[in-house]
Amino acid sequence: MFCANVFCRLYYHLFRQAYGPTQVSHDELRQRISAINNELRSAASADDENFIVMSSDEVLVVAVCTPMMKRVHRMVKHSAELVFVDASGHMDRQNARVFILLTHSAAGGLPLGILILANEQCATIAAGFQLYMSLLDDTCFGGRGAAGPVVFMTDDCTSERTALHTVYPDATLLLCAFHILQAFWRFLWDNKTNVQKQHRQQLFSMLKTMLYSTSEDQLDTVFQQAVSKSVVQQHPKVLRHLQSLYSRRSEWALCCRLDLPVRSNNTNNYCESAMRVMKDKVLQRTKAFNVHQLVDFIVTRLDTHYQRRLVDAANNRLEANRTSRFFPKTAVDCKSIRQVNPDLYEVPSATVPDVVYLVDMAVGCCGCHKGNTGGPCKHQAAVMQTFNVASWNFLPVTDPDMRRTFYIVATGDTNPNSNWFASLTGAADAVSNTVLQSQQSDDYSEGLVAVANEVMQQQPDQLCLSADAELIAALRASFTKIENLYRLDPATYDAAVRSFCHQTSMASDSALQSALHCFGKYCGAAPALNTKRKLVALKSIGVQPTAVARRKMPVGGRKRCYLGRPPRSAFSAEHGYSVRVGDRRHVMPKRRAPHNLAAAVAVAEKLGATHSAK
Repeated sequence: MFCANVFCRLYYHLFRQAYGPTQVSHDELRQRISAINNELRSAASADDENFIVMSSDEVLVVAVCTPMMKRVHRMVKHSAELVFVDASGHMDRQNARVFILLTHSAAGGLPLGILILANEQCATIAAGFQLYMSLLDDTCFGGRGAAGPVVFMTDDCTSERTALHTVYPDATLLLCAFHILQAFWRFLWDNKTNVQKQHRQQLFSMLKTMLYSTSEDQLDTVFQQAVSKSVVQQHPKVLRHLQSLYSRRSEWALCCRLDLPVRSNNTNNYCESAMRVMKDKVLQRTKAFNVHQLVDFIVTRLDTHYQRRLVDAANNRLEANRTSRFFPKTAVDCKSIRQVNPDLYEVPSATVPDVVYLVDMAVGCCGCHKGNTGGPCKHQAAVMQTFNVASWNFLPVTDPDMRRTFYIVATGDTNPNSNWFASLTGAADAVSNTVLQSQQSDDYSEGLVAVANEVMQQQPDQLCLSADAELIAALRASFTKIENLYRLDPATYDAAVRSFCHQTSMASDSALQSALHCFGKYCGAAPALNTKRKLVALKSIGVQPTAVARRKMPVGGRKRCYLGRPPRSAFSAEHGYSVRVGDRRHVMPKRRAPHNLAAAVAVAEKLGATHSAK
């Protein structure tokens, strides 16, 4: 306790010296903003260009658009289509409200701007967006300029949506689907609603069915059936609430946004994740001392976080995203794909026979359920991998140009080394290993045979004359065994044999020797198998099985400890969360109100409050 108090006093003293008192005047803040602008101009080689600006009014209004955010505006095409907006507070001791604007990409959410406001009044938010537009030019929002993006997605905050409509009248404002369901579940648990507990799940399912209706006719039918039921008629407040929501169905119903470029994004989760990044990784779950420090941390640490993410995507280092929807995976018969014109392709369904989907790679859309609004789907992945076509909907695993774009957005270096992002096997080998296995083409087999014949036709003086005849015989016997197993059961061994032949033809001498030594032995694959991930370019260095047993501390590996609230597994004796009374151990009770909406609805419990209602 003594050490903690000393550390807190030292922390307070250091930041008081660095950033001044907690309450700062606007003139001091303008001086600090001017100094940061000069630093950013020198780093970005820009003349008379501002990246942070503050309003001249008495109310605190600060707009931030760093050089990296401006590159996202210009170079990421999704910034012209969809922008997420959300706000949060309690990040500094003056309790300023922080608004963040993001767009989406295969590398995750990318920031477009930050607003720091004194409050969430409509006039203040509108002034913040107008001040933000003064930092941008005609190339912002993917070239749309002052018109803004096609779609804004927010939660149901009246002041925020009114301000957006004032500054961007041509943009379409959509509501986050999750926040609609979350707010309705809390409405059903409100004491003023007087809804009986046994009716809450049924009423919630009515709105959920309306939300996920596939057409407007189905939505109208479900609504008419819902309002005519007795369980709704006996709750007048619920009836009025459903009627009010139905009048705004164009803002939240999924069937009403099929013609908008939402690209399968129906929730505001990118902003929720960005707020956690800002609080966990930027502010380390510690309130900023004042607005000076908050602005400084946003410009330096927040930008650095997204730059690292983009550089990792450019270098194919996002190992965690190999299980996400942005990693190209396909189970489609790639031999049946037919190219209609340079951008249109006909892709057969992988599950339903005689069904063909039309894929437009220029727009990034597909006729299937997942890709009809421009989201990533397996049919687009099949076209991308088969025809080596660029796509913004997936991680650029085999696309050097797209990886180079991510690198330029992150660093601003317009002339990176092009050979760094090029494939080691050339353009012809850019197709992934998964597609090669699924195609099962005769050209592929003929290529392997040609490689084998080239080796066998070498001159005798190029071969080692001291080869052991007995070892050669054993090697041939091993290959004969594999060949016989394949002939007996081709369906089982086909994919494995093709993968083995492909890896053998592509591997270097050292890699082939290592593979022969490690065949059938432990090679670090066990962790990947335990997490049910595909063995695609493992980048984690494995440890010996006995190394974990030799460790003195009960840690789960050599990974970083995550920030934020402690997990449930941390409620144990060594952390002081449990006490022993007699022979019984009393641990912290489970939360009475879960934060998971699906879990709360399933057990008919009240949803835990995560933040104050707007």
